[in-house]
Amino acid sequence: MGLIWVLVIHSNAIINFLKKIRFKTLLIAGLLMFASTGWSYSAEEKIKIEQFLAQQFNQVIPKPSRIWVTADIKPAISAILNRPSKQLNYRYWQAQEKTIWLLDELGKERDITTAVVVKNNQIVAIKVIIYRESRGGEVQVPWFTDQFVGVDATQNWQRTIDSISGATLSVNAMKKQAELALFLSAQLP
Repeated sequence: MGLIWVLVIHSNAIINFLKKIRFKTLLIAGLLMFASTGWSYSAEEKIKIEQFLAQQFNQVIPKPSRIWVTADIKPAISAILNRPSKQLNYRYWQAQEKTIWLLDELGKERDITTAVVVKNNQIVAIKVIIYRESRGGEVQVPWFTDQFVGVDATQNWQRTIDSISGATLSVNAMKKQAELALFLSAQLP
């Protein structure tokens, strides 16, 4: 009861204080602080990710790192994705002279989670870890993913990737993920 009485008595002071600090700005900053910086994975999905990382890093998974999307790289990321970039950072693992990027990109209706392995500025492996779409799952099979092995950012490789009838959006999502992984790898020190 006492707290309510204090709030009622000092409500004008509280309102004036909030006006001074621009409540909307404070609210937006608070929401950004607590906003997710990536996809939330289920326990089963996390196991799939860990299994892939363990396989790639000989059972010794390095600590993940993040590259922050700064103003200088955001336009290039938006151009690769063919849409505005909303992500604040991208997570990667690095060891044994290779970098693994875990990237989510929208297929037709749902995100496709793909791991792209980059070594010496070339893709050495790409694997769909989590496919959530109802159609177009052919992008997960080796005859499709093997087309990405050996490509680098200096080549015009996007047109050499065979499309899959009925899975155009999934194919495009994977092309974006591969190109983004190559670009992000080039940004690392």
